[in-house]
Amino acid sequence: MKFLAMSALVGATLLGAAAQAGELKLAHFMPPTHPMDKHVMGPMAEAYNAATGGSSEIKIYPAGELGPGPKAQYKRVATGVAELGFVLPDFTPDLFPVLTSYEMPGRFADGIDATKAMWEGTEAIEAEVDRAVPLAYWANNATILITRDKPVRSPEELAGLKIRVAGDNMAQVITAWGGVPVNMSPTEAYQALSTGVVDGIYIGPSAFSSYKLYEVAKYATVNIPGSVYSFLIAMNKDSYGALSDAEREALHAVSGEKLSLQAAEAFAAVGQKALDTAAENGVEMITLTDAEIGVFSDLSPFK
Repeated sequence: MKFLAMSALVGATLLGAAAQAGELKLAHFMPPTHPMDKHVMGPMAEAYNAATGGSSEIKIYPAGELGPGPKAQYKRVATGVAELGFVLPDFTPDLFPVLTSYEMPGRFADGIDATKAMWEGTEAIEAEVDRAVPLAYWANNATILITRDKPVRSPEELAGLKIRVAGDNMAQVITAWGGVPVNMSPTEAYQALSTGVVDGIYIGPSAFSSYKLYEVAKYATVNIPGSVYSFLIAMNKDSYGALSDAEREALHAVSGEKLSLQAAEAFAAVGQKALDTAAENGVEMITLTDAEIGVFSDLSPFK
């Protein structure tokens, strides 16, 4: 009887493990209300789960549930902490020189053009993401400058201001313009701006709605020569290899270039809506003249 009971327990444990084995954890660090979750990862997971009929299922773990912050996301995927992960290459630019090369100010009119260019260079990107399987990569809207107390129309007005950035490339831009770059996660931006740890945020316009920055900012310079952010969804190699042929086919059908372009287009719309929301909440929108744009462009470290 003891043997039978033990066998039943072991059998139940193995069945539970088998059930868990079909779950693919997708890790990201933003809140579950973030547009990246709503417009990219959420739809991808829903479409994949429907296509596989329960043999395998993507479950999203937002808000750093599997580990906080963006810097270690790629490592989490490569080492199997999560089967899939959302990666911000600019936080580890030494690992992603190709992806971050698309972020240079003024190189692309918008994130859609940048995303198209990325997929034309897919061979180099796939070679770069060598510790995981790249499933989708795209670019966000060009960055704008959001400031707490001071309007910025020139490098002289930016001089000495502490500006939140994401990574080395954007830090170089802000330094060249006379500001003081402060590298931090976007999830820290609201608190940093509200308490004066930083004077401004160099970020995509969708951040106004994603992080409610309109509550703590008075100004936004909306056409300052901006950088785009590159984004990546990658999958652990072993987990990818463990999928059935049908599951891999389903995964590629809901990701790839199609999802990437949809993400870029969705963020263009989200960005404009966020700017409208910020203006409705009293944020003054500053539009530079061509001459003013030229002054910033002439100072760019990337030409």
